[in-house]
Amino acid sequence: MEHDLWTYSAIIIFLVVLSKILSAKTSTVDVLWLILFGSVGVNLSILPEHSEVLHMIGEWGIVFIMFALGFDEDLSNFVKGIKRSFGIATLGAIFPFLAGFFTAGLFGYDFNSQIIWGLTMTATAVSLTMVSLREQNLHKTTASTAIMSAAVVDDVLSLIGLAIMVPIALSTSSDISNGIDIYSIFLIFLKVIIFFAIIIFIGMVLFPDSLQKEKNINHGPIFKIVVQIRKYLGIRKLLTAYSGRFTPLVMIFTAFTFGAIANHLGFHPAIGAYFAGLFLKEEYFIIQVDNQIKSHKKDGEFVINHLAYTIFGPIFFVMLGTKLIFDYEIFINVLPAVIVLFVAVLIFQVLSASLSARYTGKYKWHESVMIGLGMLGRAELAFIVINIAFVDNKIINIEQFYILIFTLFLLNLTVPMAIKWWKPYYNAEKSLTIFGVKISR
Repeated sequence: MEHDLWTYSAIIIFLVVLSKILSAKTSTVDVLWLILFGSVGVNLSILPEHSEVLHMIGEWGIVFIMFALGFDEDLSNFVKGIKRSFGIATLGAIFPFLAGFFTAGLFGYDFNSQIIWGLTMTATAVSLTMVSLREQNLHKTTASTAIMSAAVVDDVLSLIGLAIMVPIALSTSSDISNGIDIYSIFLIFLKVIIFFAIIIFIGMVLFPDSLQKEKNINHGPIFKIVVQIRKYLGIRKLLTAYSGRFTPLVMIFTAFTFGAIANHLGFHPAIGAYFAGLFLKEEYFIIQVDNQIKSHKKDGEFVINHLAYTIFGPIFFVMLGTKLIFDYEIFINVLPAVIVLFVAVLIFQVLSASLSARYTGKYKWHESVMIGLGMLGRAELAFIVINIAFVDNKIINIEQFYILIFTLFLLNLTVPMAIKWWKPYYNAEKSLTIFGVKISR
């Protein structure tokens, strides 16, 4: 299959170009077209059902996307957002789980299947949401920050849920008696702590807030050691080396390094890349050349944005679309379950995230609704759960596999459309009142 890599690559890039043109012509988000063309391509056999190389290229894309989004965000806003978003992430994970769990029971599936359905509906696909927000020029809004910070917490909760629930399903399956591995659960918690400890350490040591501010403060011996480390390894030193000639390369190296750290500790590399971009500030790119103060930030930003949104990022969404392989007979049989599960998750997710954003995060109504809609997409973790349950352990059958895949596809397809629909209400271009309460801005 990999010997056709160049043919597949040419087809995918053509689909990306076509998606960009159609999105501009129809004023829609290109993500919608990318996913649709990916699905059409695989069902017409012009794209492969699975390609390890193309999958990894897509993974690069999502890392670049998240790095670019972090680079565009303000660290202080993110910290404020994460404090307000814990309730959104918690309730936004619990209620979709319950929607999946009880829908499986409604259609007569056993307890193990109910757990898998619930877990599949838990993790938020933040990359899809953030790209959709960016397409609508909403990526720097308060709601966008809340969605990103809630998604980080949601990712942690989903990993913990995966560590606890899958062993439960496996232990009660026929011919399998693994039991609940307390050590594995403890290890997940430990990795979460280590991940954030490493991220904070790097942020404090290699990513200084301001050298000018630090010079005016008395510090102890540890600070002197840190200064020496920064002198040779600090991010400012690397970004401005050789008059900033290699700034984009250093930025990519930073994104991949943080991604590798996240990956080794059980997170998606994109989460690490987001933090890498989040830590980078304007002042790190400033350099004096021929007695003139210059900044290479825009040059680096230009390169990263093209890698993220024009080249590698779109490939990820095309490959996401290839996960939906159409089988007419199975589709007809599973259609009622797909519709019920989709509607249940849609209602439970939007209501739980929106209400928790309003009453625990104290966001305004128009922001809360956007947060609820932004939490609709399902992440890569959902496909990991399906792979464990169907391919590796046969906990669910082929019909359940299609139910979950079709539902994930519909949810991910809904995100860009829902964000585009709510944009005029968010920007006060339209007004909406429900039961005497003004929901729009």
